[in-house]
Amino acid sequence: MTQWMMMGNDAQRNEAQNCLTALKEHLQAWTVVATILEKTSNESTKFFGLQILEEAIKFRWKVLPEADRGGVKTYIVGLCIEQATAPNRSKAFLNKANLILVQVLKQEWPHNWPQFIPEIVASSKSGGPELCENNMHILRLLSEEIFDFS
Repeated sequence: MTQWMMMGNDAQRNEAQNCLTALKEHLQAWTVVATILEKTSNESTKFFGLQILEEAIKFRWKVLPEADRGGVKTYIVGLCIEQATAPNRSKAFLNKANLILVQVLKQEWPHNWPQFIPEIVASSKSGGPELCENNMHILRLLSEEIFDFS
């Protein structure tokens, strides 16, 4: 579908846009994001998967069961760590994953995730310089969101 969006004719682009929009609007679409990210090497498709997750966090986070929220939180933290330490990482993909983690933090921290700051400090100490640098980037994004929001 994302191939059609970029290289198809007008009819193919319209059909692809309609399909992708319908998928993004489906209430359970966020549940297939991990599969999308694992199965594709297409950068546009990966970003589309992250957009699905981001919208679910922004607009449906409070109605998700607690276990699902915990799973998403664990998944996005793992994705950020994996991407930050990957030798051939995409900075744009990592930045989008970081932004999604900040969306989770806006929903969960400090009340439902009080250990976030100690956890990110501990991972900065035990991880390599790439992870520490990325953690600083996450903290900067979080502080920007807090000051912009307030």
